[in-house]
Amino acid sequence: MEIVDSKELLYQIIPFRIIIHNILPYLQYKCNKTNNLDIKTLFGYFKSDYSRKKWLIWRGLYCDKISELKEYPLLTSLTLWYCEISELKEYPLLTSLTLESAYKIIELKEYPLLNSLTIIGSKISELKEYPLLTSLTIYRCNNIIGLKEYPLLTSLTLKSYNNNNNKINELKEYPFLTFLKIEGTEEGTDISELKEYPFLTSLDLHSCSISELKEYPHLISLTLEYCDISELKEYPLLTSLTIHSCENISELKEYPLLTFLRLDNCYINELKEYPLLTSLNINECENISELKEYPLLHFLAILSCYINELKEYPLLTYLDIYNSGINELKEYPLLTFLILRYCYNLDHVYIKNTTEIKKYILKYVKGKH
Repeated sequence: MEIVDSKELLYQIIPFRIIIHNILPYLQYKCNKTNNLDIKTLFGYFKSDYSRKKWLIWRGLYCDKISELKEYPLLTSLTLWYCEISELKEYPLLTSLTLESAYKIIELKEYPLLNSLTIIGSKISELKEYPLLTSLTIYRCNNIIGLKEYPLLTSLTLKSYNNNNNKINELKEYPFLTFLKIEGTEEGTDISELKEYPFLTSLDLHSCSISELKEYPHLISLTLEYCDISELKEYPLLTSLTIHSCENISELKEYPLLTFLRLDNCYINELKEYPLLTSLNINECENISELKEYPLLHFLAILSCYINELKEYPLLTYLDIYNSGINELKEYPLLTFLILRYCYNLDHVYIKNTTEIKKYILKYVKGKH
């Protein structure tokens, strides 16, 4: 496709003797009727500025349930939502394309400058080669059978829906990938193996058939939900870890930079020492019976666990305990939020500064009336 000079197109479209004051590349013009697609309302509007008029240019289009597209050669961003359009147009300057429930579109076009592509609910069966693509999201697209080689891709999201899995069964080598999210159904996914992504910083796996993690030296965030993975890896830069219903994982690793940890319905036997941990959420983890000393902890939630004793957390501000065997609370001088539910072994709660608290409650109640 021949790339058209945007300045020449601009002079053809914008009325004569108009001052081009601002270009708004990230602002989309929203329309829900085909007859609203007027070139003047799409690509700009007049705005008085004392003695002159400014022409502010739209470069994006958001279409809601329309049935026809027009030729807009300056368009850089296009979103189609529940549209009856059966064919895309040629947009030589397009950089961002989002198709949501546009089921009549069965084929993509060649967009040489495209860097972001999102397809949600579609009958498209084949992706195109987009050499500048950096972000790709595919959700509820059961006809797409394979990925393409995108040398600059940094973000990839693949999501299935209900019992219909994406037919993509293999990942590609994306040397610059930093974000990867794969979400399958209850039956898992057709993807069974990860690739080596040397710059990956965020990995999110949900209901996947993947059984083994890879070594990702720059990984910062890891989320595993309903996965068959049995062993974690050593990630020296990891700061956030979430494990939900991964029954094969029984042991945590030492993550010296970890600040956020959430465990839901897990069979992990023991917590580790995480000196920088600030947030800890444990839900239905029957094998964990003891907490560790976390000097920087701000947030603590213990739900349906057999933990009987809390530790001294001098910086704690949020504490939520549900259905636990804890029989005593410690003094937390910075605590501002406290929830206690079904804590039958807890006889009493000692609170300092009760006079100030009563004054605050009375003031709050009066304010409500």
